[in-house]
Amino acid sequence: MEAGTAEIEISLDLGLTTQRVVLSQQNWDLDDLRKISENTDSVYFITEDGTFEAAIRGRHFYKLHSTGESSPPALLIDGVLMHRVKDVSPVEDAEMKARLCARRGADLLEVCTGLGYSTIACLDMGVRSIVTIERDHEVIDLARVNPWSKRLFTDERVRLIDGDAVEKVQSFEGSMFDSILHDPPRFSMSPELYTAEFYSQLWRVMRPKGILYHYVGTPGAKHGRRDMQKGIMTRLRVAGFRDVSRDEGSLGVTARRA
Repeated sequence: MEAGTAEIEISLDLGLTTQRVVLSQQNWDLDDLRKISENTDSVYFITEDGTFEAAIRGRHFYKLHSTGESSPPALLIDGVLMHRVKDVSPVEDAEMKARLCARRGADLLEVCTGLGYSTIACLDMGVRSIVTIERDHEVIDLARVNPWSKRLFTDERVRLIDGDAVEKVQSFEGSMFDSILHDPPRFSMSPELYTAEFYSQLWRVMRPKGILYHYVGTPGAKHGRRDMQKGIMTRLRVAGFRDVSRDEGSLGVTARRA
């Protein structure tokens, strides 16, 4: 704009598409644009009321974290990334999880929606329906302004529940789902989602021969702490699941209901 350039090719939806923009027709503030270009870890959206960082302070501090040009943003809560971003994009990570539990024609339960990337990956696998639960309103609000999350709100196969997963799952009838994708935050943030009692509820609402995928990650691995996956696998077996095994590629655990 300062150099008098008439048009540029630019993405206005975080890399999903590009378009030609006539700069003389835009009412963008140069100071705002400098702030956006300098703060490379953040995502911004521009409205008639101004330029805003995609971040919300509520019960925690929630933020869309840029993972690079033409790459989907990750979710950051209190400075902790909720997605894998090293050597894999958040969308590629979601696709790995979906391949382990989503089946064509299946009714799927997702615990912890996040930005909806796993929801969308399961839709692409051909599931019949998805019930997905997210406790934090702020996460849903960030998903609404994230172009990569659009299908979470537009695909008629998705039922998004705003509420506590422990309470909501207890209210479901038994044997409702063919598959479950359980993608909780780290243990310190939501320990109730790692208990044998909660796993028993997941077993109850799953149909016979159903598939569970449980994301774990590698908490404590750098410091040689206890094996989180081992404890989860033990509790899943106590809850009634069988064929419980690790999946190293996705950093999670798979299991079945007999």
